[in-house]
Amino acid sequence: MRSLVRQLRGWARRWRDRGSDEYIRWLLSVHGGFLAPGNIRAFEHALRHMPEGGAVVEIGSFLGLSTNILVYLTVKHHRPHPVFSCDPWAFEETERLIGGYFDAGSAAFRDYARQVFVLNATAFSGPRKPFTIEAFSDRFLDLWAQGAEAQDVFGRTVRLGGPVSFAYLDGAHAHEVVKADVAGLDRHLMPGGFLLLDDSAEGAGFEGVTRVAVELARDPAYELVFKTPNYFFRKR
Repeated sequence: MRSLVRQLRGWARRWRDRGSDEYIRWLLSVHGGFLAPGNIRAFEHALRHMPEGGAVVEIGSFLGLSTNILVYLTVKHHRPHPVFSCDPWAFEETERLIGGYFDAGSAAFRDYARQVFVLNATAFSGPRKPFTIEAFSDRFLDLWAQGAEAQDVFGRTVRLGGPVSFAYLDGAHAHEVVKADVAGLDRHLMPGGFLLLDDSAEGAGFEGVTRVAVELARDPAYELVFKTPNYFFRKR
């Protein structure tokens, strides 16, 4: 009985975390991809309170669900901040066939995911499409630090670099990669800017991400705003 009550409470919390926004609720029902519902609360908070003059940066885009929500929230809250993202569409832990049948590491699945991202961003973000670079996070952050020009997946040439107002980190989950990504983003994250680490909740099964989040929670340069249950920080 207690297990059922906990399960019902969990469902209620996840439904509540979807928020009251009609468009977001609809998008979650029609858009492929993965997004912890509680993260939307962090998105809303960050987009409403982030400092002026920086960009929104997402590491890891997959099919574009979180990307399109971030673009929408910049419009909803009248924030002119551009949205940048990166993804190599190369997937972790694909050494074995899923169910003994499907190869998620195949070039066919990679091309499928990339093409679906482009279609989704074109359909749901329209003229406010993100500037999405096909690259691993280390390459993207190197280009950002250099202020380099790059071509995005829509064929546009864009200059990267500059301050960051909000960073959403949902890339590779290995501890050393997450730590390097946080360090790379920290160089550009503005005071008062926000950082959300996806899959960082205790018990989520991604120990490497959780370790970085716990370490960051001890860093006096960062304030833990709340958990979604993923760790959501504000830079002091």
